[in-house]
Amino acid sequence: MQAESVAPSRVRRRSRTWLLLAVVAIVLLVVFAIAYAVNSARMVDAQVRQANQAVKLAIQHRDTVDKAINDYVEANVPSDPTGYKALVDKDLPEVDAVLRTVRRDQASVKAAEVNLGTGIGFTLTKRDAQVAEAKLTQDARSGLANAEQVLVEIRDQLLMLQPLAQGVIEMRGLIAKAQANDFNGALAAFGSAKQQVQTALDRSHQADIPAEFGVLAGLLKSGLDALQQEISALQTNDLSAARQAQTQLQALSNQFDALEARFDSVDASNRQMFQPLIDSYHKGVQAATVV
Repeated sequence: MQAESVAPSRVRRRSRTWLLLAVVAIVLLVVFAIAYAVNSARMVDAQVRQANQAVKLAIQHRDTVDKAINDYVEANVPSDPTGYKALVDKDLPEVDAVLRTVRRDQASVKAAEVNLGTGIGFTLTKRDAQVAEAKLTQDARSGLANAEQVLVEIRDQLLMLQPLAQGVIEMRGLIAKAQANDFNGALAAFGSAKQQVQTALDRSHQADIPAEFGVLAGLLKSGLDALQQEISALQTNDLSAARQAQTQLQALSNQFDALEARFDSVDASNRQMFQPLIDSYHKGVQAATVV
C-alpha cells in the first residue's frame, strides 16, 4: 500500500514591515524628544531673561522712588502759604510720575512671573533657573506693592493739601482787601476760597489723611463763614452782627492755637505710618537683587 503523500506545510515568513515601522517610530520619538528638550530649554531661557529684565528695571528705579518719598516725608516746609503751596505743586507731579513708574514695573514683573509659571515642568534641566527667577519676581512684586501703597498715601495727602493751601492763600487775600476797605472785593472772593477749603475737607476723610488736616479744613471753613458775616456786617454798619462774628472768630482762633500744638506730631505720625512700608519695599528690592 502506497503511503499518502502529505504536502509540506507552508512556512510563514515573518514580515519585516512591523519591525521597520517600529524602528521609524522610535527614531521619530527620539528626534521629537531632542527637539522638545531644545525648544523647551530655549523657551525657558527666554522666560528667565524676560523676568530678569523686568526685575532689574524695577530695581533701577529704587533711587527715583526713594527720592519722591523723601521729598515729601523729609521736606523743610515753608511757613508761608504761598511757599507751602509751591512745594505741594512740585511734589504732586513727581509722586504721580513715580507712582506710574512703579505700577508699570508691577505689571511687567507680574507678566514675567505668570510667563515663568507656564514653563515650569516643561524641562528638568532648566527648572532650578525657573524656580530661582520666580522667587526674585515674587520678592520684587512684594517690594513694589509696598512702594505703591506709600506713594498712594502721599498722593492722597498732597491732593488734600493742595486746595487747602490755595484756600488759605485766597483767605489772606480777601482779608487784605477788607483791611483796605474793599468790602465788595473781599466778599466777591469768598466763593472761590470756600470752594477750595470745601474740596480739601471732602478729601480729608480718607484713612491715610492725618486727622489734624481735616480739623484744620473744618476750622478754616467755619472761619470763612464767620469772616464773611463780619465783613457783610461792617459793610452795612450792622455792629451787632459784626460783634457776633468777631466772637465766633475769637473762639475759632483759640481752637487754631490748640490745633497748632497737635501738628507737631503729624510728621512723626506720617513717618510711623510710612516707615514699615518703606522698609518692606527696600527688603523686597534687596531680595530681588541678583548678585
